[in-house]
Amino acid sequence: MASVVASFGGPVAVRASSVSSSSNDPKPALIRIPRSSRRAMLAAPVSIVIATRAPDSADASAPGEWGYADSSNGPLRWGDILDADGKASYPACGCAACQQSPIDLVRTAARGNVRVGSLAERLVAPDKPVTLAVSQKHGTPNYVATDRANGAAVVAPDGARYDFDSLHFHTPAENTVDGVANAMEMHMVHVSPAGDVAVLGVLFRHADADSPANAEVTKLLAKIAAEGGREKVRVNLGSLYDSGAGFWEWTGSLTTPPCSGNVRWLLQKGTSGVSAAQCEAFREHVGGYPGNARPTQPLNGRTVLSFDPTRS
Repeated sequence: MASVVASFGGPVAVRASSVSSSSNDPKPALIRIPRSSRRAMLAAPVSIVIATRAPDSADASAPGEWGYADSSNGPLRWGDILDADGKASYPACGCAACQQSPIDLVRTAARGNVRVGSLAERLVAPDKPVTLAVSQKHGTPNYVATDRANGAAVVAPDGARYDFDSLHFHTPAENTVDGVANAMEMHMVHVSPAGDVAVLGVLFRHADADSPANAEVTKLLAKIAAEGGREKVRVNLGSLYDSGAGFWEWTGSLTTPPCSGNVRWLLQKGTSGVSAAQCEAFREHVGGYPGNARPTQPLNGRTVLSFDPTRS
């Protein structure tokens, strides 16, 4: 049952109640108020509680809540979280033999799989800024394209096209390089007409004189508190990454529940700059230490391809 509380002269709130309803519910009792008390009540703030019937078919199998900081529902326990029926809500997250993400990129191990290529060969950038609506997803700002036909895409070697859908950030970076995590990582999520996913990851380090803060990222991180998609920001997607850079490519998964697999991953080589102050503000927004990063997962026999603009 849901209770709507309206306070005259005060805010309006909605509260949830566990009381269920049925066709055998008794009629509500009428409470008679003495005439002498009515005038005093009208002079004071009054709260009216309106009970509404809960859905007859509540979803008993709704997945359990997951997070980052709490050890009971943090990344190491995502695979153990149960729904109301006692079944695993996110079994893929706990699959030790699966091809999960993020991973550690070991540069020496990728030398035998180096190929010539740059991100420019895989990415299509739109010729005009794209509008993103900002909302919160499990406490993390999520920037969703208001128009999926915005022109931005990942194009696979077989011609499969994944259109840009949304982007978000993690701090610290989720994918590590030789065991080292950068300050932040951006994930640009692309989706094919068949529903398959490709993610472009971009690593960020704190800006300095040699690596100033990316201006488009600065605009995005200025909106981390926006909710409900009401606030929008226009950014040049092609300026969020270095199209001339090399990249790593592998098959992995989503890095948040349900940790679905068969995700095509591309991670830009090198780093871009991000404001240290904005990075810290983002960390505080998502709950402070340890941030919103899933630990790296085992490769389990996967091959990571390494692309460089020129063969070294």
